[in-house]
Amino acid sequence: RRLSFKQNELYRIVTSIVLPLPYEAPTNTIMADPIIIPDDSRSLDASDCLYPSEYEGHFSTLMIKREEIIDRTTALAKDIHNHYKGRRPVLLCVLKGASPFYQHLLEALQDLRQGYYMEFLRVSSYEGTSTTGNITIEGEKLYKDLKGKDVIIVEDIVDTGTTLSLLIPILRKKAEPKSIEICSLLTKRLEEPAKVDAKYVGFSIPNHFIIGYGLDYNELYRDLKDIWVISQQGIDFDASTLD
Repeated sequence: RRLSFKQNELYRIVTSIVLPLPYEAPTNTIMADPIIIPDDSRSLDASDCLYPSEYEGHFSTLMIKREEIIDRTTALAKDIHNHYKGRRPVLLCVLKGASPFYQHLLEALQDLRQGYYMEFLRVSSYEGTSTTGNITIEGEKLYKDLKGKDVIIVEDIVDTGTTLSLLIPILRKKAEPKSIEICSLLTKRLEEPAKVDAKYVGFSIPNHFIIGYGLDYNELYRDLKDIWVISQQGIDFDASTLD
């Protein structure tokens, strides 16, 4: 069936309109795989590691040294820069655990001249060594600041993914961001896969309860420069004995 002149003209006008496409990271960008920490102890030299004297005996093994963390964080910043070059994503820090990682990530992005916005959120599903399956959120005022923006949630660790699997739908509904990705320093290898996938990952670690570099056990051990596996003595330690 032939189109009339008016129909042809309308078709030409409609097909000449170019609509903006939603942002997608370049498919040809190569991302560095996370560093795999083996299941067996790495036998790292801990003789130069500094920590408060009250923590003596609270560690089983040294898992990741600070120098390794900084190097890997720099590599993650390069991946983020490659994906968001010319854009200003919101880097949303999940307090408190991600704070040291967040700070070093921002510094690495600054060195790359990558622009960004900073936001903070406190959310928890942990008590002791296990997750509760429920979350509490502080910082809901930021929803309006995330609207229509590319958001990168910066986490210390993704294990079961329970916290983020509950948080992300809330952010999508209440904040209406343009996109949401996850950047996590660590992911834990469990029998069951995590409920969420992090796009940017520093290290893949075995199923041990770890502390240090912002990671805590009942609010202790965040002040360690390195990442350790906690010992039974550390788990049993009575924090009320500290000043």
